[in-house]
This record gives sequence, C-alpha cells and structure tokens, in this order.
Amino acid sequence: MSSDKGREARSRVTENDSAPKRRRRKKERLTVRQIAEAALTLVNREGLDGLTMRALADAMDVQAPVIYRHVADKRQLLDEMADAIVAAVPLGGLDDEDAYVNLAEFVRRLRRTLLMYRDGARIVGGSYSAKHSTLRGAETLMALLVKAGLDRDRALWAMTTVLSFILGETLEQQGLPDEPGEATAAITASLGEVLSSPDFRHLDTELMARRFFDFDGRFEFGLAMILAGVREQVAGTDREKIGLA
Repeated sequence: MSSDKGREARSRVTENDSAPKRRRRKKERLTVRQIAEAALTLVNREGLDGLTMRALADAMDVQAPVIYRHVADKRQLLDEMADAIVAAVPLGGLDDEDAYVNLAEFVRRLRRTLLMYRDGARIVGGSYSAKHSTLRGAETLMALLVKAGLDRDRALWAMTTVLSFILGETLEQQGLPDEPGEATAAITASLGEVLSSPDFRHLDTELMARRFFDFDGRFEFGLAMILAGVREQVAGTDREKIGLA
C-alpha cells in the first residue's frame, strides 16, 4: 500500500517537473509570423518607440534568445511586422469592369489596413523587405495600374507615388499627439498665434480647423488627383502611339 502511494507521489513529482519543460518547448516552437503579430500587439499598447527585443520577449513570456533564433535584430523584426500588416490587406473582389474603380478601392484598403495598426505607416514606410506579402501587395497594385492602361515603366513610378501618398497621409493622421478632437483644438490654437501675422494671406485658423484635419476628405481629394494623373498618363501614351504627342 505504502509502495503504491510512493509511486503515485513520484509520478506526480515527475509530471510537475516536466510540465514547465513542455511549456518552454511549446513556446520555443514559434513562427516568425507569430513573433511579428506579438510585436504588433505590443506596439498597439506601447507605441513603436516602446518596442524593444527585451520588451517583446517579456510580453511573449519567453527568453530573448528564443526570439533571436527567428529574427536577427530589430530591423528584421520591423520588416516582418510590415509584411504582416500588408498581409492583412484584402486582395479579392477587385472585379469591377472599371479599372479605376478597382484601383481606388485597393488604395482605400491599403489605407484602412494601415490605420488598423498603431504606427502602421511608420512600420510599413520604413521597410524595404523582399517578403512575399509585401511584394504580393505591390504586384496587385502594379496589375491594377497596368489594367488602367499604363505601361510597366510608368506603372512602377505610379505605384511608388500611390504608396508614398498613402503612407504620408496615414503618417499625418497617426502622428496626432492626442485624440483628433483634442489635437485639433490644441494645434489650431497654436496656429492662430502665428497666422494672425500679415505675412499670411491664404492660411487662416478657420480654414485650417475646418479642412486640414478632415483626413478622410483630404485623402479622397488626393486620390482623385492621382487617378486623374493616371488617366492623363494613359492618354499621353495613347497619343504617342498614334503620333499625336
């Protein structure tokens, strides 16, 4: 009887001793994408400036070397985070007969996705990674521009123009120091002191308060300008083909 109790006790001790090891092994079987997603969650809570490899390891409840086995440094981590963000952009359903409708929709999707992640524009804008999701997004945008009528050379430059526009507008919006309403009031008040000078004839506080912080409106305005530019480029190409340019 006592022997049976002893075996049961040793069995429980063995199980308890091995449980942490099993948990550690499970944690160490991480993927790069899991690490990137955890980093994005940390940034959403602390901001990009609060992201360090040590803070990420603590947040994931692993030792730092576990992360370093998958990503060499913070630069690679940021590239993986950028790829994870772009991977979240929906690519399907761009099947309208009007190529410009599809192009505008995809541009809007890119912006919406960036806005889903705190400091999303800073993360994606600083990345030059040759990752599958990032290049798949670029391929989709290129295909839409070619379908709109641009040759590949012009489509490539148009793509960089579009991406710079999206990143810039999103960076402006995500760079507000406070909630939009509070930031607008504070920034407008500080602008008023400067714009009251006679040096400024076209800028005024009322205009800035009414229009500058309308991020949705100014994005749509800029998008319309870009689409008009694409149409002009396509028309120029067509004129060249028939010898009118």
